[in-house]
Amino acid sequence: MSDAMALVTVDAGLGATGGALRGLIAAFRSAGLPVVHVVDTVLAAGEASASASALDVELLDAGGVQTLAQAEMAIGLATGGAFDATPLDALLRGLGIDTVVVAGPFPSPRVSASITAAELRGYHALLVTEELAVTLGAYLRAA
Repeated sequence: MSDAMALVTVDAGLGATGGALRGLIAAFRSAGLPVVHVVDTVLAAGEASASASALDVELLDAGGVQTLAQAEMAIGLATGGAFDATPLDALLRGLGIDTVVVAGPFPSPRVSASITAAELRGYHALLVTEELAVTLGAYLRAA
């Protein structure tokens, strides 16, 4: 497994609802690996949750990167996928990332577009399934 790995959540929100995904996010955090939440700012602006209110929607809409915690950031989802008209590629390259672990509701055109775009940009791309979330989470916690 690569140390140059980042978790990218697409349309999963900051307070991911699935237990396996929540566990995977926690494992990435514990390992000090980057977590980038790619959020639909229109949906986040209308959401009343505490995690949505932590977002600077204006910054994200302007194409900025919001730091949420150490090695955890949010960017706005502009169009189709996480790499389309967003700072995600530049952010990941600046961090030296070569492997992108993409999580989100599936099947989803946005998640599929994100996986394809990652591969086209030369990243190793993994689509998170529940099984992968559990296995990779266990691996990161044991490392």
